[in-house]
Amino acid sequence: MKKIPILALLVLVISSCTNDSASEGSVTLKASAVSTTGKTSLTARTAASTVVLTDFKINIGNIEFETDLEDAMYSMNPIYDDVKLEGPFLLDLLDPNSTLSPFITSVNVPNAQYEEIEFNFEKSTLVGEMNGKTYLIKGTINGKPFMIWSDEDAELELDFEDQNKDFTINSNDISLNIKIQLDALMNKLTTLANQGLLLDTDGDGVIEISTGTDDNHNDIGDFIKNLLEQETDLDDRD
Repeated sequence: MKKIPILALLVLVISSCTNDSASEGSVTLKASAVSTTGKTSLTARTAASTVVLTDFKINIGNIEFETDLEDAMYSMNPIYDDVKLEGPFLLDLLDPNSTLSPFITSVNVPNAQYEEIEFNFEKSTLVGEMNGKTYLIKGTINGKPFMIWSDEDAELELDFEDQNKDFTINSNDISLNIKIQLDALMNKLTTLANQGLLLDTDGDGVIEISTGTDDNHNDIGDFIKNLLEQETDLDDRD
């Protein structure tokens, strides 16, 4: 059997470590709630409107960057596997004191082509109004307070709006934004309010819409949960 000198072996190990550290880039992940009508801006949220959103909090569990299986790097080296981040990450998407997309995390990942991000809406275990909820939306409908929330976990697989678009790490730094589009939600709430279907049936002063039985709006709560999942996608811009 051919013997490799110890010095040569050390050179190989050092070279391998150097190559591995150089063959990665950084991904900064953010999230935002956006509206093409501008109704998520602070000015619009305080203006007269049928539906006004004031709060939107989400609790994200584990996050996974999924490698494109067609990428040649995937079959060359086991380090080019999916990258997994452990949460939870509790985000306030309509914080009036923040003008930028809330920061989730930054992570170094191996050079590779990634086709999507997978993450969970997960119930928060923190003490406070988010306890037991995956998301919480608050505001007013015709001046009356409302609250929308879910206690059901959900798994989302996010692509770019352009289905042919992936993101590639090649020793570079990129920023990705998980965007939740709110126009469809606000349009639906406005329609239901105009139809007189959003009521405070238990008389506690708040219109509650959830996936539970609050105010008997669980069917609307289920619809909104599915709508939010459909209106969430990935962008490489703020």
